[in-house]
Amino acid sequence: VQFRTNHVPLQSYLHRFGRAPDATCPTCQQEPETVPHYLFACPTYTLHRAVHFRTLGFSGRTLSTLLNSRDALRPLFTYVNATGRFRTVFGNLPDP
Repeated sequence: VQFRTNHVPLQSYLHRFGRAPDATCPTCQQEPETVPHYLFACPTYTLHRAVHFRTLGFSGRTLSTLLNSRDALRPLFTYVNATGRFRTVFGNLPDP
C-alpha cells in the first residue's frame, strides 16, 4: 500500500517532510529517489531487478502490474528484502 500511495520512506517522500536534506537517491546520487526510480531505474539495483522481477516477464516492468498483481507480491517483497533499502525501518518483509 505504501508503494501505491507514495508514502514509502524513500528520499523524495522524506524530503517533503524535512526528514531528509534532499530527494536525491542515496545509492546512485543521480536523480530523486521516487518509487519508480527505486523499482525500475536505480542502477544500484539493476541485478536485483533482473533476478527478482524475471518471473514476471515484460508485465513486471510496469508500475501498475508490479503494485497491483497478486503474482507480483512475492517478487516485490523479495526484491525489497534483497536490496535492504528498508531494513532499518521494517526489518525483513515476510513472505506473502
